[in-house]
Amino acid sequence: MWLIDIVPDWFEDLQARVQTREPLEEIVTISHVHCRVKDLPRAVEWFASRCGVRPNFSDARLAVLVFGEFTLILDRASEDSVATIGFNSHNCNADFDAMVGRGAQVLEPPSDRPYGARVAYLRGPGALTIEIEQMLDQTSA
Repeated sequence: MWLIDIVPDWFEDLQARVQTREPLEEIVTISHVHCRVKDLPRAVEWFASRCGVRPNFSDARLAVLVFGEFTLILDRASEDSVATIGFNSHNCNADFDAMVGRGAQVLEPPSDRPYGARVAYLRGPGALTIEIEQMLDQTSA
């Protein structure tokens, strides 16, 4: 059975919104992303030691890491996902220094970007890249 069979009115409404290019934010929100990792225990340890986040659930095939309203699911796989996981920050330099102090490898130190953000990049577990982004106060520029 498909979701459209269970809630056909919802699906018809969604389909109409897509066809008219009406915004979907009222009915569709992002909740989680899956990333594949070859070494699940090592990836879980990486997030625990660098970010202080431990899984809400884990077993031999996956780990569920909750960051506020967003959930990152790490799936054990034969190949690593190539992805960038972006974190909002109130102080990019301090968060960058804290993660580097806990053993994260630097890809790019913090720098201001022309779109109004201060951004740094770290090597995450597997093929993941970790982005720390602080939106800059545009009124002081």
